[in-house]
Parts: sequence; structure tokens; C-alpha cells
Amino acid sequence: MSKPSPLATKIVGYVLPFVVLGLLGYTWYIYIFRICVYLLLDETPDNKTAQAVIFMIIASFFWIMAILSYFRILFTSPGKPPMHTTAQSLLPRYYYSPKLLNWLTPNTTVTNDVMPVLSVSRQDGQPRYCHLCQTYKPDRTHHCKECNSCVLKMDHHCPWVSGCVGFRNYKFFFLFVLYTGCYGLWVFVSSLPLVVKGIQDLNADLDAQWLVLIIIAFIFGLTVCGFAGVHAYYIIKNETTIEHLADRPVEVRVDFDISGQNFEVVQMPPRINLWEYDNKWDNWRSVMGQKTWTWFIPVRGGLLGDGTIFPYNGRMYEKLVYRATQQRQSMDVVVTVQDYYEPERISSIESTSYMT
Repeated sequence: MSKPSPLATKIVGYVLPFVVLGLLGYTWYIYIFRICVYLLLDETPDNKTAQAVIFMIIASFFWIMAILSYFRILFTSPGKPPMHTTAQSLLPRYYYSPKLLNWLTPNTTVTNDVMPVLSVSRQDGQPRYCHLCQTYKPDRTHHCKECNSCVLKMDHHCPWVSGCVGFRNYKFFFLFVLYTGCYGLWVFVSSLPLVVKGIQDLNADLDAQWLVLIIIAFIFGLTVCGFAGVHAYYIIKNETTIEHLADRPVEVRVDFDISGQNFEVVQMPPRINLWEYDNKWDNWRSVMGQKTWTWFIPVRGGLLGDGTIFPYNGRMYEKLVYRATQQRQSMDVVVTVQDYYEPERISSIESTSYMT
């Protein structure tokens, strides 16, 4: 199957946001003016004004929050790594150590006291570099072919939002699917009984747009709510869609000192979660923000960091350092036994000679 042309992809990216806004606008109009106003206010002998107002307020709340979240996605960049064509030292440009990363008082001085440091690397131990964007790729950063750009903590490319979902707009994407799903389900469960009662008791003519609304609300309500549930799971696990579906091993470089010439590369299995906090609330706050009152409002809410460095899980950090130490010790033993030995894995002995 041939890939769509860049022009077609670009056109779709411009069209689909209008489709989304059109569906939201159309369903809100039908629900408010064709169902709530007509069935609850105009045709009922008893007074159901309060019920109609409550129904309209709930639907309008979900609708407004979905619209606001959607516009925040459209006009918020997911985040891109800064351009760097040369390395600042022999160490990788981006690396992590529990002693080095402190959000309140960041330690920018790299000494042997903070070693070892970790970074996701290539198989040969060299830092990941994107030649298209001409920049070093931090952990969890991936290049999007559709956007032709590297994206910080990339989750996925979504044509419905005309771009990528990443570090800076992931919260807005989650809120959009959450409120859209709630809006769809509310419209479905509240309008279906009203339509049935209107036809049976009020002898109202069947409006084809009622059926269209119910079908759209049912399909989008269930599917989008399910989608929101999946991403809520990703958030509390502190992983992205790409990381959850990964089928390639992850190579982590462990530097033992600041020379950049003394490291080991530890290979971890696919779908390993390197960045999950032990506390699920910390995972949640890493996406939704540090301020509780902003969690369900489409505002930033205090994201920590700039998307280039993420804390490793404490136990995972210790495990990686332990495995790197074991690899180094095993190589030392083999070298002392044999005069000539060529290892299958890459360490600093084979790798740093051509570091860029």
C-alpha cells in the first residue's frame, strides 16, 4: 500500500479540524434547540423548565470544555528539542542522575559525585541524533514523518488535531477526548428517552435529525470515552502510546564518570517502562500539572521541566547501573584470561573512538 502524498496529508490536516468543530456545533444545536427546547418546553403540558435547564447546562459544560481543549491543542506546539549540531562534551547532551535532577534547585554542575548518569542511546552507545532536524534527540523524543519534526515525549500523530501530541499539549488532548466522550454519552442517555417519549406521548413527528444526533452521540460517546480511558491508563503508568506499543529493545548508556569514555550500554526489552514513578499520583501530576485545581481545566498547570530530561524510576535506575557494572566486570574477567577478545556488545572501549 502506497503512502499518502505530503500534499494530501497536509490537506487532510487542514480539513479535519473543521469536521470536528462542525460535528460539535451541529450536535449541540440539535440537542439544545431541537430536543431540549422543543420537547421539554414547547410540547409538555407539565412544567419541566428546571429539567430542561439542567440538561442544557450539563451538555453545554461538556461541550464548552471540549471546544476550549480542542483549540488549546490546535494552537499549542507539542514541543521540539533545541537544535544542536555539535556535542558540548564527551558526555551525551541529555542525561539523568538522581543527584543531578532537582526541579526546584537544578544542579547544572556535572562532577563525579553525581555519577553514574543514564541516557537512551544508539546500539553503539552514541547519542541519538536526527540528521533531518540536525539535533540531538532527548529521551522519549521521536521524529514524526508527517510533521517532519522531532517531538518531545511524542505520544502519536493525530490528523484530527492537525499535528502531533507530545510533551506540551498531551494534557489538552486528554481533556479533549475526555470531555468529548462525556458530552457524547450525556447527549445519548438524556436525549433517547426524550425522543421516545415525545413520539409516544406527544404525537410529535419523528425528526430525522433526532436519529442522526442519537447515532452520532452513541458512536462517538462510546469510542471516545474508551479512548480517554486508554490514555488515562497511559498517564498513571507514565508512558506514551509509542512506548506502550514498542517492539524494539531499548539501549541505555550508563556513564561511570565525566570523561565520556567509560560507559556501558545495557539493552532492555521492548515496552520496558523506564520513567514510571512509584507513586501513581506523581505520574498523573507529570502530565496534568502540579496544581490540583488545574487538572481538568485546559491550562498548563505547572509542568515540570522542559521535556528534555525525565526522572528514571528509582528501582530501574539501580537495576541499570547494576547490570552495567556486571557487564564491565565480566569483560574485565575475560580480558585477563584471553590475550585477544572481541565482545559482542558495545562498551566505551569500542565506541568512543568515533564519538561526535
